[in-house]
Amino acid sequence: MSLPRLRTVALVARDPGLALLRDALIGHPNLDLCAVVTHGQRPKEEGGGQRAEVALYEAACKSAGVPLIVADGAKAKALETLLPAGPLDLLVSLSWRYILPAAVLTRFKDGCLNLHRGALPAYAGAKPVQRAIEAGERRVAICCHEMVEEVDAGEIYAQVWMDIAPLKAGQTAAVYAEDVKLALTPLYAPLGKAAIAAKLATLGFVR
Repeated sequence: MSLPRLRTVALVARDPGLALLRDALIGHPNLDLCAVVTHGQRPKEEGGGQRAEVALYEAACKSAGVPLIVADGAKAKALETLLPAGPLDLLVSLSWRYILPAAVLTRFKDGCLNLHRGALPAYAGAKPVQRAIEAGERRVAICCHEMVEEVDAGEIYAQVWMDIAPLKAGQTAAVYAEDVKLALTPLYAPLGKAAIAAKLATLGFVR
């Protein structure tokens, strides 16, 4: 019996999203990646302007023959108008700036996966790495969970932990968090693969 091919949309941004796209989503034998949506602009609190990695997203999608949609502001918030027509099976999200409404979540027959940079449920919500550092944690996690209307509250399919050193004297948690987030980047693709495998197992698909 042939392996399933789920019509999949990826909402991905920043370097971790690019790593997930390149190393876990593009070429996955069970995914028919029918659209990738990314943000083209940096948020105002980061100075605004175009994201440097957008050109890399364009090159990766062009090479794979996958449509790329660049969306910010009102366009990104109206995500339901950007989704491909026809039945959709799976959504995979990482570093998407907006909370997804039920109108988007219900478009995907087999569910929606979100990769969250923080241990759940303890560090649901914004700035999970910084908050973990401020709490004195000696390790941080990235989790992949089912998306539901309540933020970061769905079933966890996979998680990966990374040990971290204590905060140095004179270093702020916000600055150290950026170093930790960079170190976490290579873990997103393995986490995504593990979560997709777990999701497929719940759907009754086996190799």
